Amino acid sequence: MVSPVVFSDALFARGGRAQPFGEFMRNTTLTTPLAAAVFAALAATPASLAHAAEPSVTVGPPVTVTATRFDETTARYPIGVSVITVQDIQRSPAATVPQLLQSLSGIRTRDLSGSPNVQVDMRGFGIFGDQNTLVLLDGVRISEYEQLTVNWSAIPLASIERIEILRGGGAVLYGSGATGGTINIITKAPQRNARSATLGAGVASHDTRELRAGASLSGENVGLRVHASHYESDNYRDNNRVRIDNAQADLRWTGDTGSLVLKFGADDQRNGLPGAISEAQIAANRRQAATPNDFATQRGGYLNLGAQTRVGSGDLAVNLGYREKDTTSAFFVGTPFRNNVDTQVNVWTLAPRLRLKPQFGGWDNSLVVGADFEDWKFDANAQPSVVGRPHATQRSEALYAQHTMTFATHTTLALGAREQRVRYGVNDVANPGATGSRSRTLHAWDISARQVLAQGINAYAKVGDSFRIPNVNDNYNLFAATVNLLEPQTAHDAEIGLEGNSGPVRYRAAVYRIDLRNEIFFDPLTFSNRNLQPTQRQGFELEGRWRASSSLDIHANYTYVDARFREGRFAGASIAGNRVPLVPRHALNAGLGWAFMEKARADFEVRYVGSSPFDADETNTFGRKMPAYTVADLKLSVRTAGWLLNAGARNLFDKKYFSYGVFTGFPTYAALPAAERTLFVSAQYTFQ
Repeated sequence: MVSPVVFSDALFARGGRAQPFGEFMRNTTLTTPLAAAVFAALAATPASLAHAAEPSVTVGPPVTVTATRFDETTARYPIGVSVITVQDIQRSPAATVPQLLQSLSGIRTRDLSGSPNVQVDMRGFGIFGDQNTLVLLDGVRISEYEQLTVNWSAIPLASIERIEILRGGGAVLYGSGATGGTINIITKAPQRNARSATLGAGVASHDTRELRAGASLSGENVGLRVHASHYESDNYRDNNRVRIDNAQADLRWTGDTGSLVLKFGADDQRNGLPGAISEAQIAANRRQAATPNDFATQRGGYLNLGAQTRVGSGDLAVNLGYREKDTTSAFFVGTPFRNNVDTQVNVWTLAPRLRLKPQFGGWDNSLVVGADFEDWKFDANAQPSVVGRPHATQRSEALYAQHTMTFATHTTLALGAREQRVRYGVNDVANPGATGSRSRTLHAWDISARQVLAQGINAYAKVGDSFRIPNVNDNYNLFAATVNLLEPQTAHDAEIGLEGNSGPVRYRAAVYRIDLRNEIFFDPLTFSNRNLQPTQRQGFELEGRWRASSSLDIHANYTYVDARFREGRFAGASIAGNRVPLVPRHALNAGLGWAFMEKARADFEVRYVGSSPFDADETNTFGRKMPAYTVADLKLSVRTAGWLLNAGARNLFDKKYFSYGVFTGFPTYAALPAAERTLFVSAQYTFQ
């Protein structure tokens, strides 16, 4: 569920100053050494243990992905794409897409509101991680142009075929907001000449209940797949009850030379918002709500019409998309009045593109050229004590091209460039003086290469520029009803890596650096966002998987991130060289899957997240850090005669922790406590 409001009175006292609107403005929608030892052991594993098994959540044998906006095998793309398959999803203890993603290297999640729609942050961007991580649904952008997380809860795991993760800048192909990486969620499609149906139900702790159903009916050329689900839970904390209803459908025609696909979906959600509580409140009762009457609702829907056909030796594709969203939030903000914010968002997109296979130089060539057109509109009506009624627009047109060449030396080289013209602006209907608009022409480029060093061993490198366009919350202060248009954020990134495949062992190692200018940042002293002086992210990622036997699979990954301000001042003090809040330096994930019987399996995951500076501690002077935590999950699965039975526990060892905390003045903080141990069981039957 989307949480249009993320706030608590405790959150507003940042740096010892009473700031009743600051945190709300940033989050409202208006609407180790151990790792080195592990990977050394994996690399030394003898090839005689080989088994024919595909890895999960790491780069493996060539599979079909959409990293070039056309179906391609991973072998044709210079930079490795991690893929979470439908089998990985079925085996994972995760209940949501963010829970699934947080076990990957380089990806962190944090709960900013008590909503299932937690923030997903790739490569250490902190509080604005979701604004630098681009999320696509079947290739169409669903990341918001608001200070709002992706509506993850509208995408049930049961509807997903695979998830593709491309780390690092993806601006050439997808535009704004892809500096940290790109996540493309591919939903299930009807299979030719196949008929099936599924019914499922589950229960869990905190009075959690779920019902889901799906069906697929397909002939030789026409197919239909539908999925619907209902989910409700009291959740762990007070005033945190959630209800989610959603449905998706995929209708398609496939011929000898092309295809036509219509995908559509709708969701209806309501979520109580408990808010962050103080350190003393956490000690007394970590389940209590700071805001016992706040809530948010959302209704939304989307249509995605896609067509693809052969044009000579090439392929022509086009997507026409429409998405709408209506949200309502009700809350108190340091006044005796209940505030209500209603928002409406409408988005149109058009994306034609062409893939050619030119014959020259004796090389294997692939050229993708395309255009993106987008029209985004936003309206808000806030009352009674909030004064803003903004209308915002963002319109853009872009042209891009990417040329990939594979030489006889087993070298693959890709060159890409994008030019995007964007016009963005805000005006307040209730305050004619609060208005502004801006036009900018932005450029992105990248060069990437892959070289085969030996059988199963590849080195790769990438360098390029990306950008992020400021969103409506960056440009407009709801409470002051003022417009302050920011400049687009730009980034230059570079990455080198090694990935290998030796019998039962698969591994990847990467080192990267991202230098940013005009990074968009919330300033609690002025209750508004501003462009920062230069900042930097750098780090490395290690991941590996060992198929130890036909029944045992072991995997692990380690992430190191160093996120720093390079220049600038905050509250009158220099912050040059300081760590960016909310970015842990160290994270480690490990797990194993054990098929202990022919049709029974156990999957165990453990996740360690290191300490990090609290939000609002840009000066790094608080003297305390958000505590590190380790959480373990367990899932048992049995398949028999059409049934899939699951049982398990999340946070198996009942760890008390939080993924988001904010410095509220010496000597304390406020935070959103995470759920303790959660038990679950579910059953699903498939009719063939």
